[in-house]
Amino acid sequence: MLVLAGILVMLGTVALVLAPLVLHIAAPLKDGPDAVVELRELYALKEITYETIRDIEFDYHAGKISEADYRAMTGRYTREAALLLGRIDALEAPLPRPPARRPETG
Repeated sequence: MLVLAGILVMLGTVALVLAPLVLHIAAPLKDGPDAVVELRELYALKEITYETIRDIEFDYHAGKISEADYRAMTGRYTREAALLLGRIDALEAPLPRPPARRPETG
């Protein structure tokens, strides 16, 4: 009876360990390479959005676009930038902060 219980425990353990491999279940990495790649992409999108806002501002002052178009495009890209910043903050929140540097006195 004890041997049967040992075999069942062993089979359960093996099934638990091998289940993700057999079922092709991937564990998302929230603090490793996946998070770093996502942050890089979000920062790149943020810079593109900021550059687009600057271009719209330049085109408006150069007289290339109307005020209505300027307001519509600026509002759209400002909302997009705010969403990107929110996603960046959400990803960076659980990450440890580097210690603050002390100013060197000399």
